[in-house]
Amino acid sequence: MQIQLKADTKKLTKHLSFIQKQQVPFATSKALNDVAFDARTAIQTALPKKLDRPTKGLIKSVIVEKSKKKHLIARVGFVGKGFGKSLWSESPAVIMARLISGGTRKPKGQAIAVPIVKNIKLNKFGNLPRKKISKLLANPKRYFSGKPTGRDGGVFERIKKKGKPGKLKMLASYESSTTYDAGRFNLSKIVSKTVAKKYKARFNAALSKALASAK
Repeated sequence: MQIQLKADTKKLTKHLSFIQKQQVPFATSKALNDVAFDARTAIQTALPKKLDRPTKGLIKSVIVEKSKKKHLIARVGFVGKGFGKSLWSESPAVIMARLISGGTRKPKGQAIAVPIVKNIKLNKFGNLPRKKISKLLANPKRYFSGKPTGRDGGVFERIKKKGKPGKLKMLASYESSTTYDAGRFNLSKIVSKTVAKKYKARFNAALSKALASAK
């Protein structure tokens, strides 16, 4: 899941002479790359604000494909789906596509553990990690996995109070799939806002440097 950045420099270069315009492709490429990295920073900053505790790996998975003087297109986005190489079984691009455009995720095993309580650290999918489940179930006197009578299947905690009957608290429910609504992370808006704010200054700085070095 990535966005391409292209440049429209006609308004910014109409005052230049023919010789000066020879430096425009170099300045444009430099400006595109600079603003692409600006967008990368903006995306990484927005992730923990818009999503519930994204992992460091997901935040670091935002990458930039640089523009070249003869190919004035830069790209910024999440690695995967033909954009860079991901070692994850499900790439950050695929994960974020559901949060950006919406979609459904099926479990690799029998079910997906969807957390019910808020004080449990989640994995990059926003679900209860297998290691966390295993750690809880290592204490069977307090936690168990199953489907109690009259309840849905999931991970439960036994709540015991002195002088009172014990209760079961569901920590996570087992679901056959999870559905994501579109718009949980507005990648296009973040990038567009950054480009609108930063590109002109980036281009002017790059052009000034190019013209100075060409003298």
